[in-house]
Amino acid sequence: MKWIFAILAFIGLGGVTTAILQSPSDTDHAAATPRAMLIAMADPAGAGPLDGLRFDTEMGLQGKPPELIDYVQFSDGLFMSRECTDRCNYPPSAYMTRAVQEGTDFIVEAYCPTKSTTMVWRGSVRGDNVSGTVTWTSKRWYWDTVQVLEFNGTLSDQPATPLSGT
Repeated sequence: MKWIFAILAFIGLGGVTTAILQSPSDTDHAAATPRAMLIAMADPAGAGPLDGLRFDTEMGLQGKPPELIDYVQFSDGLFMSRECTDRCNYPPSAYMTRAVQEGTDFIVEAYCPTKSTTMVWRGSVRGDNVSGTVTWTSKRWYWDTVQVLEFNGTLSDQPATPLSGT
């Protein structure tokens, strides 16, 4: 949820100035970051630090038991979740990483080309394990629906497949 604090100040002869302080959320970041900018920030095709890794994963609503069996993979500087691609038409998306002492953290902002939905993946790769959260936002004219999912998995015995032609 967004925390919004409105501060009203009376200035001069009764004029009102409104300042709104808002803490950003994944939804804000996904809506504010154009896809062209994310792709420009991505590593060159085939040069991503996690390229070639595929993880067999489970995913479900945060705090609940996993409901979906999936796999995620990194290839050609792109990230893909098979379940999200098959069910919701999410194409492979550019991923960004940060090296940390324990492994690698990553973030992906995926946009559905046929619906007003986004998925913001925030994850960590530690050895042969991956885990993280996905904030899924569906924009409607009457209100937005936001769900937070958790995922975790282990390195797959299957290789990552090329994604640039997917």
